[in-house]
Amino acid sequence: MPQQITQPEPRPSTTVDAEVAVIGAGPAGLAAGKALAERGVQFDWFEKGSMVGGLWRIDNDNGGVAAYSTLHLNSSRRTTQVPSFPMPDDWPDYPSHTLLAQYFQAFAEENELLRRITFHAEVTDVSPIDGPGRPGDNGWAVTSTATGTRRYSSVVVANGHHGAPHRPSFPGEFAGRVMHTHDYSAPGMFTDRDVVVVGVGNSGMDVACDAAAVARSVHLVTRHGVHVLPKYVFGRPIESLSSPLNGYLPHVVERTAYELIMRATVGRPQDRGLPEPDHRLLQAHPTVSAQLYDRIGHGDIVMKPAIESLDGQKVRFVDGTSVPADDLVLATGYDVKLPFLSTDVYDPADNAMPLYQRVVSPDLPGLYFVGFIQTVGANIALFEYQSEWVGDLVTGACVLPSVPEMRQWVATDRQAMARRYVRSRRHTMQVDYWRYIRAMKEARASRPDPSLRDRARRRFAGLVST
Repeated sequence: MPQQITQPEPRPSTTVDAEVAVIGAGPAGLAAGKALAERGVQFDWFEKGSMVGGLWRIDNDNGGVAAYSTLHLNSSRRTTQVPSFPMPDDWPDYPSHTLLAQYFQAFAEENELLRRITFHAEVTDVSPIDGPGRPGDNGWAVTSTATGTRRYSSVVVANGHHGAPHRPSFPGEFAGRVMHTHDYSAPGMFTDRDVVVVGVGNSGMDVACDAAAVARSVHLVTRHGVHVLPKYVFGRPIESLSSPLNGYLPHVVERTAYELIMRATVGRPQDRGLPEPDHRLLQAHPTVSAQLYDRIGHGDIVMKPAIESLDGQKVRFVDGTSVPADDLVLATGYDVKLPFLSTDVYDPADNAMPLYQRVVSPDLPGLYFVGFIQTVGANIALFEYQSEWVGDLVTGACVLPSVPEMRQWVATDRQAMARRYVRSRRHTMQVDYWRYIRAMKEARASRPDPSLRDRARRRFAGLVST
């Protein structure tokens, strides 16, 4: 049954300095800036560092860089590229961080976005403006180190979710070096050292494989078995197995098809040196690695179960074994941090983001999030779809369902995630690539009466102070 469309709520009632504030100039922020600029929206744009590209700029000075010298895409360029700005055909299937940095710089230049960004501008506070109604009904006050406090009708949060490393603790004391993959820069830092890597996500496997080329020993720790996808299947990038049709297939059909292909081409994880997974393929965010199975097969990487304790320069495991270690590398993911938003306003505790379609806060009008998703496939391409929707919402070109409907969607989605995926902080923002594209297109099709759209535009025009 199609969703019931409600009329846009009048907001805000106070004078604002610009229609929208955009926070961040990484891939998500660039997509948002482009969508707003194309619609003629008046907006301010804040970037903490001095350049665009976010974590793909290894030389970024914004304090949130997670790139390392060997970093490449784990999704192919054809599914990763921004739909409106394809990557060059002569680029490799899986470009490096260097090429990605060039790509986002070119994207910004092509769309004349650089002049719109205020660099070296850290946003320190985002708060709803006091007034009648709900928080957000009267707009938002945004404070930055560059402009002080200004007032906006809406705020687009696009600062990313890889800036605050999650660092678990373990019993005991460790005499060696403890670091997060966020701090990793190049394989040379592990030369002739004993390395223990905790976590089997993409970064953990990348670091373990890098270290295996130069370290004295490498042990890779996982509490559970994991399905590892190769980058190529049948001589083509693995994403070539996917198509828009996947957006209509039942999950069980899609999962079974992938399982059969993986069994025929790669074999079972437990036959390749990994613990047997306690879940089926696509019931957890997949890990992609072109090297792991070879490194395990060569003896360069040894798998270990969960850590029991730390003892000087030894790491002890729950199976009773222990190994020497100079370095303990935490590939344990990230916490969503929004330091400019009080938790009284919006709290992403445990990475749970109660957002309608992963973008809209049902109870905070005018607060939008772009880029806070995880997907089987590429995230970056989806940022443009999110941004186009936000642009339409800001200009009144489309409308949202009612607040109760959005709340119900959030609750239902959370239940669906719990049923489908392994319980994990990592699966709070999961979406399906093709299904999500379809959802964004359907959301943008929720058009109001032309008279309402025109009224919204006139309201914006009258709100902006001169």
